[in-house]
Amino acid sequence: MLKIIKRPAAALLSVMVVLLCVSFCPAVSAEDSVVNVVIDPGHGGTDYGGTSVGGLEFQEKDLTFKLAQYLQYELRRYRGVSVNMSRYADYHMTSYERADYAKNVGADIVVSLHFNTSADRAMHGASVTVSSLWEYAKPELGAAILSELGALGIDISAGVTSMTSGTGNMWWDGQRLADFSAIIRECAYRDIPAISIDHCYLTCYDELIYYNTDIALRNLAKADAAALAAQYGLTLRSADGDTSRTYDNAYMNGYDDGTFRPSGTITRAEAATMMAKLSDSFDPNTVYSTNLSDVPTWAWYYNYVAYLNTVGFVTGDVFGAYRPDDNMTKAEFAILACRYLGLQPSGESGFADCSGHMADGYIAALRNNGYVGGDENGEFHPNEDMLRSSVVMMMNRILGRYPVCSTPKENPFSDIKPGFWAYDNILEASVPHEVQ
Repeated sequence: MLKIIKRPAAALLSVMVVLLCVSFCPAVSAEDSVVNVVIDPGHGGTDYGGTSVGGLEFQEKDLTFKLAQYLQYELRRYRGVSVNMSRYADYHMTSYERADYAKNVGADIVVSLHFNTSADRAMHGASVTVSSLWEYAKPELGAAILSELGALGIDISAGVTSMTSGTGNMWWDGQRLADFSAIIRECAYRDIPAISIDHCYLTCYDELIYYNTDIALRNLAKADAAALAAQYGLTLRSADGDTSRTYDNAYMNGYDDGTFRPSGTITRAEAATMMAKLSDSFDPNTVYSTNLSDVPTWAWYYNYVAYLNTVGFVTGDVFGAYRPDDNMTKAEFAILACRYLGLQPSGESGFADCSGHMADGYIAALRNNGYVGGDENGEFHPNEDMLRSSVVMMMNRILGRYPVCSTPKENPFSDIKPGFWAYDNILEASVPHEVQ
């Protein structure tokens, strides 16, 4: 089933932008502020969007979700950006819910990801839709994105456009037709700029090469990220872009029965062990000391907890105890992660359920650096136990370990399969591999 062609030429009220133009809006310096980007994977759940040609059974909702994950990884390589996704799994969300989520997490820009379709198999190319309201339009960002996509070989002659409602939807003043795009319209109602990117046509045989592999989708994500970084003045966290690393060891292990248990919890002892092993200054041949009352010298985790206590990453409670066998909460893990990174608590996180929480400043520091996001309701759930799948998601971001599609990894676990939302991240964290 084909979806309606999104922008028939006769119906467009275009804001055509010359792609080589100089942006008329100065870039925001990452040193001055943190840009909050919400990535919106188009469609989802029962709304599968468009489908591909050739009987390949590519559905738009699956492609946009995978592309969104890759874009999230690429953006988190930069300083000065906080990244959230409007949906983190395959479920249906209305445009109202997506815009509400963006509002709840304080979005500065919403980037909605799509692919186009047409009954005409010759239709091809990329295009970007922006708001018809100048105060919410981002034509310079759209032009930058198309320029990057054009470098991949995609036809970008459709340019940057705006399109008003064909069904009589009006703006709040009742004088002007609202935007045709529901996500752009709903975001504008909430005072948030939004753009919609159609990366290519799923129904064009010649454009299969742009979406039919993980490598191809990763290239699209890199293009989108490069444009966003250029427009907002973002700089890479590592000057060499992490290309100097040639091999990654595992930092999470599975269990003897061949499972990973992604929904399992992590104890405070296990978290301390992981962080100690990841710390450059930890020497496994050194015996560290600690006065924590419930960390006996004979315990398997003793030296790891003692090391973290020595360097000030962990401290005892009011009774001088560490509680190594307790599950670690999301708030506690946020504090430990900040101390590992050397980040200081910074303001409020903006999550509704973290206001006034003792860890809110730490959670804010992680969020401002793009390491954590909220759920579909804009909440963080600081007092819930940290799950093993959540650990690998956060730590891969912190370590700059992005699941690289060109690095094949054999799955040793019986309880996760391709398609599971954290599958690639779990293998990245638990399977030693060369970095390509």
